[in-house]
Amino acid sequence: MPTTAPPPGTYQQTSRNVRLEPAEQGRFYLIAECQKTDGTWQESKLKYDIANCNGQLKFAPDGC
Repeated sequence: MPTTAPPPGTYQQTSRNVRLEPAEQGRFYLIAECQKTDGTWQESKLKYDIANCNGQLKFAPDGC
């Protein structure tokens, strides 16, 4: 699988080891270690997909 850059966003300012990993049906998981308010780090995972839903682009991790 070709390397895919993570999507831009402010989360990158307080996240490290950001990566995309394949999920089902062309979707991805956005995974990163995110800094908490107490300064510690926690791994977090978000199902990520932008889909064309009847002519409209939408964040649709579970489909349209």
